[in-house]
Amino acid sequence: MKHSFCLEIDESLSLVQPTLEMAQELFEVVDSDRDHLRRFLDFVDSSTSFEPQEHYIKMKLEGYIKGTDRLFIIAFDQKIIGCIDLHFIDTNNKKAELGYWLHSSQTNKGFMTKVVKKVCAIGFEDMGLNKLSIRADTENKASNAVALKSGFSFVGTDKAEVIMYNEFRDLNKYSLLKADFN
Repeated sequence: MKHSFCLEIDESLSLVQPTLEMAQELFEVVDSDRDHLRRFLDFVDSSTSFEPQEHYIKMKLEGYIKGTDRLFIIAFDQKIIGCIDLHFIDTNNKKAELGYWLHSSQTNKGFMTKVVKKVCAIGFEDMGLNKLSIRADTENKASNAVALKSGFSFVGTDKAEVIMYNEFRDLNKYSLLKADFN
């Protein structure tokens, strides 16, 4: 995997600054795990080649320049296993929302909790944010568990918050303040 920036979390796990050259490998990760990812991520069905992944990376890099987004590729042993991003970055109110996904072969290993904590440190310490939020489908037990294990507090459930596959979905909301981050 070619990359311009890599932040090690431990000897095998790292956050990588995305490049357009990663679009093909990112597509292959999504394509190899459609059933797992599709359940809570609506982009999976439209990801039929590397082009949507390339478009996504471009959009996130443009957001990085504008100060509204920050995308990281999650790598294990130099192979892409998922993504995490800060989005809806609001520098005036010093807050942002986190989103993440991980290939099913890498779940239940504690990777995502480590990654979320590292991105929180970046948000609070490097970007000067004061509040981070996570929204997770109420049925996504893994994502809800990651939020709690990462130190986020449950705020409440937004009923019928999004439509996915023509069905209203409820989302749990979690938040973490800089003062509570350890």
